[in-house]
Amino acid sequence: MLVPPAATGFLLVSLHKETRTLKDGNERAFVEIRIDGERVGELSNVSCAHLLEYTETVGETAVAYAKVTGSALAVQLVLHATKATDISNDWLAKGPHPAPGLLPWAASYDFTSAYRK
Repeated sequence: MLVPPAATGFLLVSLHKETRTLKDGNERAFVEIRIDGERVGELSNVSCAHLLEYTETVGETAVAYAKVTGSALAVQLVLHATKATDISNDWLAKGPHPAPGLLPWAASYDFTSAYRK
């Protein structure tokens, strides 16, 4: 995984519902986290499974912001997502919801004066 030169940054990840067959033959659902289609981890809690079922039904992919920190030796990815129970039916009904575009990694960014202190 790419860690920015400043050792911290934000990116968008996609969330995908997957299943795993256990040794006893039962299946367990989990949420896989991907960056550019490549698996980078999974959520231990499937609390957002309902959101993923909805997004699959309407043909959307769930995305979330993630904070990446680390170095060449270790990387940590922290997900920043709204809980499925906090998303209103009104917002869901207004889809599709295209993901925002992000700029490529850079040492600094030029913001408009409205965003400067």
